[in-house]
Amino acid sequence: MTRYEIRISGYGGQGVITLSKMIVTASSLYEGLAGTQTEAYSAAARGGKCWAEVVIDLDKDIKMIDYPKALEPYDFLIILSQEAAGDIKLNMVKKELNTGFLIWDNSAIQKFRAVKRIDNSLGIPIQKIAVEKFGNIVFGNTILFGVFTVLSGIFSEDSALETIKKFVPSSTLDKNLEAFELGKQQGLSFLKELKEAKA
Repeated sequence: MTRYEIRISGYGGQGVITLSKMIVTASSLYEGLAGTQTEAYSAAARGGKCWAEVVIDLDKDIKMIDYPKALEPYDFLIILSQEAAGDIKLNMVKKELNTGFLIWDNSAIQKFRAVKRIDNSLGIPIQKIAVEKFGNIVFGNTILFGVFTVLSGIFSEDSALETIKKFVPSSTLDKNLEAFELGKQQGLSFLKELKEAKA
């Protein structure tokens, strides 16, 4: 199987949908991989529960995704709210060869029982960093995009940077690039920890 399944869950206003669109853009537009993106909101768009899914086929010879929704277990799961954390089960992240990743916001989620038994789990205070360092929660998108770029390995850093330029206003580009670099370093540090733990 060459499908790569991604799910992002949180609430409206956190940039869940935007992040999913950045991932599929970097993968499809700049790496030439087949990809799809789906999304859903609760009745209250901003502040209400929302999720987005991305499916990427890692085989460049594949030109179309046959089924657009991500299937469990996921290769990559991003959880950004307490409500979303409550929906997580142990079998939702892949365990084969430790390929699955769970990234969660430990500044927004206080109770997350499942996380203790899921391999390759990384808690980052995304919203706290975004507000304190960059002045706005929206920069959490780009921090997460940096983490995802490193951990997934689906697309190159160049593709990620071109995607950021496409998505963010030019007036905020420098801050977004800084946020991306911060996320990238978080991802690299996590990979180093995993390598050392398995040595």
